Amino acid sequence: GEAVARRAQAMGMRTLGVRARPKPMPSLDEVHGPDALLALIGRADFIVCCVPLLPTTRGLFGEAAFAAMKPSAVLIDISRGGVVEEAALLSALDNKRIKGAALDVFATEPLPAEHPLWGYENVVITPHCAAVYDGWDIKSLHMFADNLARYRKGEPLENVVNPERGY
Repeated sequence: GEAVARRAQAMGMRTLGVRARPKPMPSLDEVHGPDALLALIGRADFIVCCVPLLPTTRGLFGEAAFAAMKPSAVLIDISRGGVVEEAALLSALDNKRIKGAALDVFATEPLPAEHPLWGYENVVITPHCAAVYDGWDIKSLHMFADNLARYRKGEPLENVVNPERGY
């Protein structure tokens, strides 16, 4: 999320953020707790959803979230399948409650060929590749090799996933 916010600021956008533990960040013009989500998305032109899938985030973008969005808003989902309720998204698109969506993740992946989302001209679909960048594979191998060396030496590992936080 922070990398997205930095790029948005570089393009002159005002950035609003929601974090589980809000704290000031240079990449965000405003930072709020989760209780402010609906109010903030009502102010946003672009909503970038980039949260882990946890019990607290499953279905986070459902009917209430889409009802809070401006009709000119675009949802960009690079989180995990299950965060956006696809039925609520389809309803929002059908009823023109949002302008469109760019989707990288889905409840079922790959997105089945018969899924209705394929039929919308205002929806961009990518194959769960938002985190891929030039050199990511080499960087991942280096991180693995570094952690293997740390493990063999009995040192703490880096970039350890915390299942409770989802990353």
